[in-house]
Amino acid sequence: MLSRQASSLYWIGRYQERVEYTTRYLQVKYFSTMDSTMLVYRDFALRSILFMSSGNPQLSKKYNEADVLWHVALNPDSDTSIIHYINAVRENTKGIRNLISNEIWENVNKNYHFANSFSADYLKTRGLYEFTREVQENSAAFHAKIDNTLLHDDVWAFIKLGIYVERAYQITRIIGNTLIDINSLRSEKEFQAIENYQWIITLNVLEATDMTRKLFKSSVQQNNACEFLVTNLDFPRSIAFSLAQINKMIRKIKNVSDLKHLERNTVEFKSAKLSAQLKYLNYEDVQDNLNDFLKDTQKELLYLNNAINEEFFNHK
Repeated sequence: MLSRQASSLYWIGRYQERVEYTTRYLQVKYFSTMDSTMLVYRDFALRSILFMSSGNPQLSKKYNEADVLWHVALNPDSDTSIIHYINAVRENTKGIRNLISNEIWENVNKNYHFANSFSADYLKTRGLYEFTREVQENSAAFHAKIDNTLLHDDVWAFIKLGIYVERAYQITRIIGNTLIDINSLRSEKEFQAIENYQWIITLNVLEATDMTRKLFKSSVQQNNACEFLVTNLDFPRSIAFSLAQINKMIRKIKNVSDLKHLERNTVEFKSAKLSAQLKYLNYEDVQDNLNDFLKDTQKELLYLNNAINEEFFNHK
């Protein structure tokens, strides 16, 4: 496989995860304010959505709701909008049509035409739920077709590698964003109830609410929500699970089975080390410095992404 083809496969996975997580965050966060008791937090939710999308909102301004929804979802000139990521998935897919199934191409094309023909005026008024629901359904179909219509060879592994690198990164951002949101609400009355509700929203974004309650058999609070999302090895939307899958895909691509004699400067060693750190992590060791842990994990993912680029994509 050519390095440029491997790079396209990897970035298809990454961009598709950005589509899914930005869409889920936009939908869940926005509609969480529809409850009458949460209407006063509409500007707060819009700010949070902008921060999740771009990482750089104007914290002191009053937001125009319609403009925020359009900017995050359909702004063609923003390189952090949902439509930008959808277009990037299709652009990368065009170059590797011969490596993937027709079913995957049809799914990517369907999402592309849906998003690019969606009315901005309709989105701003009453079309947000329809838009986000359709994009999420197409994302779910994409994952199913990746697993069910491809040989589980290097083509599949590069896409899955991109998916899990991006997923781990997005989870750290979502948890970190929740901590920022909660800190900005600390002056509110009934703060504990509001804080717990923010963690329910976070779990809803990651489709993890039911499994968290099932495992802990208690109401949702920061410690059980974060322990689940950070350390659980059996839940596909946890950081620990994603890092284990990253290591698995890299070892598959490089055909590595001997984990006892890995060279320290290799990408498989770096991914195995990062995965092991989460596998054997006790959440109690990081709960008092959770924000620092999340930032450190993001840095490690950046270093790992750079190692993946050097190992697989930078060959002439």
